[in-house]
Amino acid sequence: MRKGQWGILVSLILILAVACAGASTAQSPQGQNTVVRVRRGTLEVTVSGSGNLQPHTLVNLAFTQSGVVRKVYVGVGDAVKAGQVLAELDTRDLELQLQNARINLEIARIRLAQAQATARARPADLAAAQAALANAQASLEALKAGPDPRDREIARLNYEVAKNNLWQAQLSRDKTAGSPTASSVDLELAQARVGQAELQAEISRLQYEKAQSGPTEQQLKAAEAALAQARANLTRLQVQDPSLDLELAQYQVQQAEIAVRQLELRLEQARLVAPIDGVVTAVNLVEGSPAPAGTPAITLGDLNRLEVVVNLPEVDVAQVAPGQEAVIIPEATPDTRLKGKVVSVAPIGTQVQGVVNFPVTIALEENAPSVRAGMTVQVQITVARRENALLVPRRALITRGGQTFVTVMRGDQTETIPVRIGMRGDTMAEVLEGLQEGDVVVVPAAQAGASGTRVPGPGFFGPGIFR
Repeated sequence: MRKGQWGILVSLILILAVACAGASTAQSPQGQNTVVRVRRGTLEVTVSGSGNLQPHTLVNLAFTQSGVVRKVYVGVGDAVKAGQVLAELDTRDLELQLQNARINLEIARIRLAQAQATARARPADLAAAQAALANAQASLEALKAGPDPRDREIARLNYEVAKNNLWQAQLSRDKTAGSPTASSVDLELAQARVGQAELQAEISRLQYEKAQSGPTEQQLKAAEAALAQARANLTRLQVQDPSLDLELAQYQVQQAEIAVRQLELRLEQARLVAPIDGVVTAVNLVEGSPAPAGTPAITLGDLNRLEVVVNLPEVDVAQVAPGQEAVIIPEATPDTRLKGKVVSVAPIGTQVQGVVNFPVTIALEENAPSVRAGMTVQVQITVARRENALLVPRRALITRGGQTFVTVMRGDQTETIPVRIGMRGDTMAEVLEGLQEGDVVVVPAAQAGASGTRVPGPGFFGPGIFR
């Protein structure tokens, strides 16, 4: 065959190869080079991981004190509202303790009122004590000074008056007795007046003698004792600081209030109350049995907000940031695609067998009836996206000495040219310089069957998203 005819035949073969390369490079026979046409499309860069779906909020509730379970109000699968009582302990003993604590609080308040009254009355009590001391001192001094001459004269005159009264009563009695018209009653009355006058005269005589003799030793001792007592009372009031008693009473009231509050808190803690709206996922309580120690009594989960934590290597996590979109694929239903979003990236990695991983949390933004907490899912996080990028398969890239090349078809010949590559996806790469839309590049045969890149749309790389 002539050389020109061979050239025409080669050209026809290449045209046929280009025309048949539209759907998938993975369909090319092993060991043969394939050609693909460069065109524009959307390029996404993703990182992947796996994990298990879990509630965004999972609350383990436990009693903070020992006791016997009196009532359990919920079961596994029940939907509950925040503030709803889930279970409670037997609190009869606590209720009695609280009643006693409240009585002690009232007693402390009464003592405080007494201390406040004492503090208010202190100035008057001091004045009264000082006056009592002055009176006791004056009385003792008066006793020691002896009888006052005027008192003695008064006592003598009273005695003289009493004697005169007695003489007059005797004369009246004698006159009544000598009268023939006097009755026995008149005589008895006259005699009674004499007896009364005699008694009054004796009293006046004793008072006169007392005024002359002065105080007795017993009277002096009694006055001295009264003075000592008055002085002691005043000293006690002066030394005593009612503000200290008042402060002590105030602290005692505070202690009693704290005791009441502690018991009220224990009563509150004897009930398990739902802190969130959610679903009961576990109940470890039996009515009439002691509350479990060290294990959750009831577990609640917010099943309306699921999330998954995936561990990404440090080379991938550097590209991940909160807010990035993700696709969540349950292993149980691999055809299901659910939207997600990165909500947090752990600032510190964990090292296991020399490999450092960083936990990344992705929230599920839509639910499906078949998806449940605990399911294993695959996660694909979109870390970068380029619209209208010039795309070439990564398998077509050739790296030599730090430079990237591709092999392109130039008529019926091939030519290896340098290119500058931008963003790289799993199977596609962005070409910044060196190629134009419509150029045909050759994928080396050694890599032709290594990947199953899907090329959506008709012809070469129809409209769609390339990864």
